[in-house]
Amino acid sequence: MSQIGDEAVHLRNNSTDNRVADNQISDTGLRRPKFGEGVYVGTAESNWCDVSGCEPDRSDRNTIIGNRISATTAESVDIKEGTSNGILQQNSFDGSGMTSADSWVDVKGNGWVIDGNSGVNSPMDGFQTHQILDGWGVGNTFRNNQATVNGPGYGFALKPANDNVVECSNTSADAGEGSSNVRCATG
Repeated sequence: MSQIGDEAVHLRNNSTDNRVADNQISDTGLRRPKFGEGVYVGTAESNWCDVSGCEPDRSDRNTIIGNRISATTAESVDIKEGTSNGILQQNSFDGSGMTSADSWVDVKGNGWVIDGNSGVNSPMDGFQTHQILDGWGVGNTFRNNQATVNGPGYGFALKPANDNVVECSNTSADAGEGSSNVRCATG
């Protein structure tokens, strides 16, 4: 998948138990760079009334595995508030083309496992969590990931930490602020 106006893959409107596997995704955001994600899961809270009856978009238990994502203008993978219990595994990211994002992966959902991914070249951080709404952006686990940031931020930036875990099995290099803003945990 390449040469795409906005995001390449968007799982939304309570899309559950899907598998996005073994794709090569590149050159997104050609129409609107801020919407140029490689894979987008769920819906931003500001759009819940348009998509999911003003309730969280429960696009849950989705698996994103084995994808190669590069030249996206926004995040390689954006996991929205309202989504839970998914797996992001064995993907590779190159953030060289990012103009409208500051990390490869942004996790705002709950209970996601981010395992065995690798990334290079981020404008700020490699992997991030955020809390957009109370109760969201919690309980996510990062393990066995390799972050070669080549940028000014962290390999793993949990903002705030919120019971998210960065296991000691992760590695990072060339991150200006260091490996993580939280202490790693043994898995």
